[in-house]
Amino acid sequence: MSIEELKAELLGKEYPDEVQIHVDQIVVDVPLFLKVSFIEAEQWTKDLEKCPGWIRLNRFKEAIASADRSQEEAS
Repeated sequence: MSIEELKAELLGKEYPDEVQIHVDQIVVDVPLFLKVSFIEAEQWTKDLEKCPGWIRLNRFKEAIASADRSQEEAS
């Protein structure tokens, strides 16, 4: 997935106030998190898969998808 594809998937949506993306990481300001993480990924010049911002963005995407699946199962 490219940065542009991930932007299209994540930007312009509403999210909960807090999103746990890893055991030790909780996003408390989603708009700021997305903005900073995308800036970091866009400026990364090495292998994108090793970019910390890219890794966090993908964890965020997985956490949101997991939360969506949990809500669907509960319905």
